[in-house]
Amino acid sequence: MSPESRRLAASGEAAHQVPAADEMIAEALLAAAADPLHNPHPDHPGPLPDARPLPTPDQETWAAAKEANRQPRGVWSAPDRAADRPFQERPEPPSGDAVLTAALRRGLPIDEAVTTSIRGARRLDTAQWRSLCHALMTHPGTRRAGVAGAALVAQRAGLRELAWDLLRQLGPDDAARLAPAEYLRAGIAMADDDVSRTAADWVRHGAVTDAATLLEIARLLFVADEPGPAAEALDAARRGPGRTDEVEASIDHLAPWIEKALRPAAPARVPAGHVSFAVLDYKAPDEHVSSSNIGDTVQTVASLGHLLRHEGLRLHGDDAVAEPVRYLAGRVRPDHALPGPGADVHLTLVQRDMSHLDAVPPGTWMLAFGWYMHSQFDLRFDFPFHENLLPLFVSFHVNKHAILTPAAVEYLRAHGPIGCRDWTTVHLLLNAGVPAFFSGCLTTTVDTLFPDAPPPAAGAPAVYVDTPVPDHDTGAELVTHLHPSVRHAPFDRNVRHAVGLLDAYRGRYSRVVTSRLHAFLPSWAVGADVDFRPRNDADIRFAGLLDADEAGRRAMQERIRSVVAPAMAAILAGASREEVYATWRETVADEVARARAVHDAPVPSPSGTCSVAEIVAAVRATRVVVEASAPRAGSRTDGPEGSHRRPVNVAVALDGNLRTQLEVVVAGVVRHTDRPVRVVALTRDHTPADHDRLARLFPEVTFEWYACDGIGYGAVLGMLKHITVATMDRLLLPELLPHLDRVVYHDLDALAVADLAELYDTDLRGAPLAARPSISYNYRHGIGNVIRSTRLLGHDAGAARDLVRAMTQRHRYGYHGFNAGILVLDLAVMRADRFTEEFVPYAERYGLNDQDVLNAYAGSRYQPLGPRWNAWPTQEVVTEPGLIHWAGPVKPWHEDRYVLLKEHWQAAETWLATRR
Repeated sequence: MSPESRRLAASGEAAHQVPAADEMIAEALLAAAADPLHNPHPDHPGPLPDARPLPTPDQETWAAAKEANRQPRGVWSAPDRAADRPFQERPEPPSGDAVLTAALRRGLPIDEAVTTSIRGARRLDTAQWRSLCHALMTHPGTRRAGVAGAALVAQRAGLRELAWDLLRQLGPDDAARLAPAEYLRAGIAMADDDVSRTAADWVRHGAVTDAATLLEIARLLFVADEPGPAAEALDAARRGPGRTDEVEASIDHLAPWIEKALRPAAPARVPAGHVSFAVLDYKAPDEHVSSSNIGDTVQTVASLGHLLRHEGLRLHGDDAVAEPVRYLAGRVRPDHALPGPGADVHLTLVQRDMSHLDAVPPGTWMLAFGWYMHSQFDLRFDFPFHENLLPLFVSFHVNKHAILTPAAVEYLRAHGPIGCRDWTTVHLLLNAGVPAFFSGCLTTTVDTLFPDAPPPAAGAPAVYVDTPVPDHDTGAELVTHLHPSVRHAPFDRNVRHAVGLLDAYRGRYSRVVTSRLHAFLPSWAVGADVDFRPRNDADIRFAGLLDADEAGRRAMQERIRSVVAPAMAAILAGASREEVYATWRETVADEVARARAVHDAPVPSPSGTCSVAEIVAAVRATRVVVEASAPRAGSRTDGPEGSHRRPVNVAVALDGNLRTQLEVVVAGVVRHTDRPVRVVALTRDHTPADHDRLARLFPEVTFEWYACDGIGYGAVLGMLKHITVATMDRLLLPELLPHLDRVVYHDLDALAVADLAELYDTDLRGAPLAARPSISYNYRHGIGNVIRSTRLLGHDAGAARDLVRAMTQRHRYGYHGFNAGILVLDLAVMRADRFTEEFVPYAERYGLNDQDVLNAYAGSRYQPLGPRWNAWPTQEVVTEPGLIHWAGPVKPWHEDRYVLLKEHWQAAETWLATRR
């Protein structure tokens, strides 16, 4: 046994040697858990309670539909959605360790076994798999397996740069063998110009043969605008081994989209004098984006009412779209009809999420509504729209900054003002410099196409739409708006389906109970008795909708009709683009002014049950200072007063269970920093014995101790489930330390491996702090990160609304979120900003943790740190670190897990042991 092996065995880390497959399985692995699948749509909250396909008017009788939808009372179980999302949900998958063991026993090389197992895991225990892969990376014989596996884990975690950095280390040949689709996906995400050519070569030369993998390559080449190579990959998938019914169905789904890209159809010729108008549908090349929600078609039906209410229209175009629109035209309520000279209207079906492949005639008008955050294969949004479309935006929704790219913002400005479905969207667009106003939801106007009808018969049952039926409501029925049949049905069938469903809600059922916005509002609009039960009152999608009473919804209907009608009349009269948009701007000008006034109105300062001043005073009273008792070996104390003698102030916050980690952190600072060091420790569950122990270990360090036991920050701690409470205490630093103007805040899962004075002396250029911008794709958008926390507010809708408005007011044009584990804080600037007094209450009022509070305060007003001073071995390839930060669940002190660069922590522990 080598000396290193003996050392590892003695320290309990022998499993990290991974000498053989069976030992690796026995020692390392793996229980699949965590990471639930993402919801593809904000109106798709997740699995439904044993729901059946929704009844349709095409069924022979409603009685048959009632029987099909009858449920046993008290049932609340998830339906089998395998047919709906075949590549994401498979029933009862084997566990990760079972998959890996089986792969090795089949004789797969370890690198293929690891990648096959990670790829096949329905739910991935990211921490455990990453730990295994990091261990494999440290040994030459298994390094390739570790690199490939870590890349796949990074990709699943949204760390796109890391995935690409690792996959590039494999080289094209090993990538083709181990992770061809992942290699292509990562390269496309990072805009590598060569990656598509590499993948095309794999297909042509037979380097990849598995049908499912070739199908995925075809998808990715398609989304990378390479339809020719995509077609070749799809043809190879048809011939490749491993074809299943699911793969065959997906090939059939993708093939026509690739054909559309390869051979674009010429747009229909619209005769002179005819108006070209787009009708929105919801098919997409990505099966999971192609909508299975009949509520989307309800929105299209509502939008067409604003066209069809104008009298004298003659509808032209392909029968597949013209016939269902003519059917709707026959349903216009006489009291909603608008007189006019009539017009010839040519109709074109346009797909919401892939309009650029549609054959759109030049100058085609469209009502643009809903949201457009449906990413094709998790890589590309098809927004802005097709260049031939002329959108009027009403009831538009956005809740993620990712879609607000510079190109998208410029497009929205050019076609604004934007009518928004909710106030969250209004605030986000105004924040981005896009003129916007609150229109409300278009589905409130669907009644234009629903003439009066008889009420339901006495004793009619209730219907529960995507909401569980309680035991006491005997005879009630349960339906769902989500079903694969909607995804694949032609436009005509879905239109009739949507209309029949709303007719049933008002004519067959005594009441409608639903959690779905696009069941609630249209049901209310057509006169049904509806009970809306949202899952979360603070849902930012409902701002302005949930709090609207009957009068508010009536006002919403009238507002939408009144702003759309003049522009639609101008379109039908043949007005030019410039004239129509001028009419639109003039019509909505007062609404935009009203929205700006709401957006700019002061947000009440948050307050809580705790007094910040009292907290600070109580903590300050516990201050204990232990001055350095010995000069530092090798420290420079001679010469004139200057920066080389200025102490480096380091602040930490910790619970009693991190005593040992504090010692290692201080050891890292002392070992590498030449200047005097002052450690400010905000503690819980510490005693004077701890003060004495640290003073003996580090006599060259001055310690300031502050006891923060008992601080609860009001009601906030019940909402913050995944933080160390002690780190909240660092929000007090500016007021606790009036005698200090600067500190480095240092998390205890980080270690200095270079002179911390370099970080301490960072030129902040007037900013209150320096921090490392987040590199995770999911956490880059700062306002989005803070707003995302509103989901914790439950039924406190007022707090959610206030937070959105406060953040969009404070941080114009958004900002890049930062990691708060390592910070350089200018306490003088923060005191001048009254940070502690004003922002600590954000924790209780809005449920923000300490990192969110700091981001909410600073926004883009921070000095970015480079990777050297906050290096993340779990999120990036680390080179020449000055300070290593093991952010994530696996820490360098865990004896049963390995994490990259753990040896630095162990070296500090060894150095510390010599002092004891």
